[in-house]
Amino acid sequence: MFQYIAILFLSFISTTIDAQTDDVKPSWIELHGYVKYIQNTTFVQKIDSNASTNLIHNRLNFKFNIAPKITGRLEIRNRIFYGEQIEQTPNFREIINQDNGYFHLSHLWINEDSFVAVSSIDRMLMHYSDEKWEVTIGRQRINWGINTVWNPNDLFNAFNLLEFDYEERPGSDAVRIQHNLKNNASFELAYEAGKNKDEQIVALLYKWNRKKYDFQLLSGIYQTDFMVGGGWAGSIKEAGFKGEMSYFVPKQNALESSENFCLSLMADQTFKNDWYASITMLYNSNPTNAFLISEGVYNFNVSAKMLFPFEYNFHFTALKTISPISSFNFSCIYSPEKNTLILIPSFAWNVATNFDLDFMSQSFFADQIDSYKNLGTNLFIRSRWSF
Repeated sequence: MFQYIAILFLSFISTTIDAQTDDVKPSWIELHGYVKYIQNTTFVQKIDSNASTNLIHNRLNFKFNIAPKITGRLEIRNRIFYGEQIEQTPNFREIINQDNGYFHLSHLWINEDSFVAVSSIDRMLMHYSDEKWEVTIGRQRINWGINTVWNPNDLFNAFNLLEFDYEERPGSDAVRIQHNLKNNASFELAYEAGKNKDEQIVALLYKWNRKKYDFQLLSGIYQTDFMVGGGWAGSIKEAGFKGEMSYFVPKQNALESSENFCLSLMADQTFKNDWYASITMLYNSNPTNAFLISEGVYNFNVSAKMLFPFEYNFHFTALKTISPISSFNFSCIYSPEKNTLILIPSFAWNVATNFDLDFMSQSFFADQIDSYKNLGTNLFIRSRWSF
């Protein structure tokens, strides 16, 4: 399925381009992307008892300029994992080969005990745009979120906060229609296909601006639920102030279904001497209270209804720009449930124009039966060459 759909898409683009006359044919194809190498070392309490994973991560982004108002995109994510941690992680291959779209556009090329290679298409779309209308069909990212950290309004493409190496975020097999109105207002209608009625999402979004605040309201059907929500973005004096909320009500009463209210509030500010700080709160009225450290980085099972598993969750970030090419960031996530704490320090260095080097760790702590313990630490070294 992976190969056939990609070939059909490229064939359609090629046929469309060839049908144009020379006097209207634009520079029709653009290519950019990157190659990353990541070394991940994981240990519990003692660093001498560790396991490692190596990742070679390549991304190819194709853009096709078909006509003045029509473009196409095909973006492919290629990853090679190797190391002893692969053998020690249950269902590792199933986790990284997941594809929650209507079409399964992921293919496991190599599946050995300690060596896995997988390719995924996470963007494959056609886009039409004029002054008032935009229509996008295909696998795309529909980002309705406002906050930086947790987005209850992000119905279509909620993402795992701990998966830091996926800046592009997942895509949906969907149709999106946008209509721009006066005074920066707009309507959006989006539909994500599902293999059955309980996997489909259809929603309407309205955005407008008033008194230097951006507002939005949305409503629709989210898989097994009816939902309504909204959000805002503005400032209080010099501090940014954003918020999102969503309320989910099951379409049918069942023992395993329940209402859920999600609220995310965020405040941030840039200070003198190149300091930036933000704090975000997430509230879930129906938490799961279940979190697997082993699946923290590669777990895709995140939704707008359950962005983090606990009732109250807090995220704090302090970033210091050291120079034009380097910065230090300290983030942490805390939840009172089980006294859960995640520490995430990182250092970013732009070594050259197209080459970056990052250092990061993720340390997990929580109450256990006998004491407060470190449940595990992930150390990451990442290099990236962009083209």
